[in-house]
Amino acid sequence: MAYALRYSATLVYIGPGAGPMAGLLAPSLPGNGGGTGQVFEVDGNAAIVPVVAGAGTGNALAAADVTTLTNAMAADIAAQLNAKIAIPQGWISGNP
Repeated sequence: MAYALRYSATLVYIGPGAGPMAGLLAPSLPGNGGGTGQVFEVDGNAAIVPVVAGAGTGNALAAADVTTLTNAMAADIAAQLNAKIAIPQGWISGNP
């Protein structure tokens, strides 16, 4: 039995002077709300969806499998955000 991880992440801009007390924290996914301005969403890269066979007894999901899946997810999200880092960098100057 195999296990795959599907995910998405939303980067939310919280402008100067706004913070937790302003009630502008990003909501739980799904959704693009929160923040004071722009949002940028990335989805799991379909070409490299993390899959594990299940290292537990009878191919059950094991703790090591969860670590493998989440590490692959983190690497993919970081790569996608860094590839388009100019988008959120432009937010501070008012660019979309």
